[in-house]
Amino acid sequence: MLTTFQIILIVLIGLLVLSYIANLLNLKKYGIYIIPVGIIFRTKYFNKILEKMGDKGKRFWKFIYNLGKILTGIITIGLLGFFLVNPFLVLFNSPAGLGLQLIIPGVTIDFKMALLFIFPILVVLIPHEIAHAVMARREGIEIKTSGIFLVLVFFGGFVELVRESMEKADSKSRIKVLLNGSAVNAVLSIFFVALYFLTPAITSIGYGPSSGVLITNIYESYPADIVGIEVGDVIVSIGKYNDSLSGILYEPVSNINDYSSIMLANLDADTFYITLLDDTNITLVPTKINPSSNETSSSKIYLGVNIYNYYPPKAEWQTIWFPYYWDLQITYTLNISIMAVFLNMLPLVMTDGDKILQIYLKNKVPEENKYKRILNGIRIVSLLILVINIILPMIL
Repeated sequence: MLTTFQIILIVLIGLLVLSYIANLLNLKKYGIYIIPVGIIFRTKYFNKILEKMGDKGKRFWKFIYNLGKILTGIITIGLLGFFLVNPFLVLFNSPAGLGLQLIIPGVTIDFKMALLFIFPILVVLIPHEIAHAVMARREGIEIKTSGIFLVLVFFGGFVELVRESMEKADSKSRIKVLLNGSAVNAVLSIFFVALYFLTPAITSIGYGPSSGVLITNIYESYPADIVGIEVGDVIVSIGKYNDSLSGILYEPVSNINDYSSIMLANLDADTFYITLLDDTNITLVPTKINPSSNETSSSKIYLGVNIYNYYPPKAEWQTIWFPYYWDLQITYTLNISIMAVFLNMLPLVMTDGDKILQIYLKNKVPEENKYKRILNGIRIVSLLILVINIILPMIL
């Protein structure tokens, strides 16, 4: 099996070869640009579609923008406040402390898990770019091209506006265009909040109440792996030898809460007797080593598995995995939507928030040197906030 480094090396070599071929064939005239680390496709084909979207539903887009800018402000200020406090929560080992994790396929997550982020990223990027184009049309700013890109393992879409047209527009119009992408993402995040809370009702249409825990992942060389438990197995009961009964006392496991309660109530257990959905009985020895951190715990025991509530399908053709993947996709999309609003509004180089800040400062601070000092100072503070929240949880 190829290592992560070998995969990345193969991708880089492939892109370099494609870049050479593209130059020979002059693919730029077709809007295809192959650079050493990725591919960019530019086209005017979608311009008319985007312009029509801007011309129609003006009341709808106005409502979305007005609602979205309020939500964007709430999300940005709320998360900024949290990430200012979060380093202190991490330092003092508070359960509320969180660590930001970069999503880098093959590095921070495996490639199989990375596939689950395709839908959430598309749901964030496509409406975001469409929103920029729609507002540009409404404000009389010309659309130059639109397209898609793939840079290493990252992909997305973009809308390119005519620079001269953007520069001629007044400050208010330019801010509207820049802000509208995050405004639409903020509104969509509310939609996914609703879907998140409606998930039990949606799941209940095709699935019965939880009646076990589904094994979604098994850690290599941990108890579950050693005894042959597999991904897709369902635990329905866990037993422990009872001295007073001179036998095994089984406790039903209907959901994750039951499973967690049994683990916490039997910290001294040296053997567990597990019953699976297919009536298979398995004996295993739990461990106190946390499979995620490889550290020994004094307050928890582990089987070396990740679990999710098992919902029995109401029809034979239904897969047991739908509730799990539905929940993951809604959760990922919601989280990425909210974080996209926050990160895009932070005044970092190339973000919409940075461009909005530049427009604002140029109007308020006419002196060039003072303008640059203030802008770069805010950029540095914003970058430090992100870096501290990423690195600190990793080193503690």
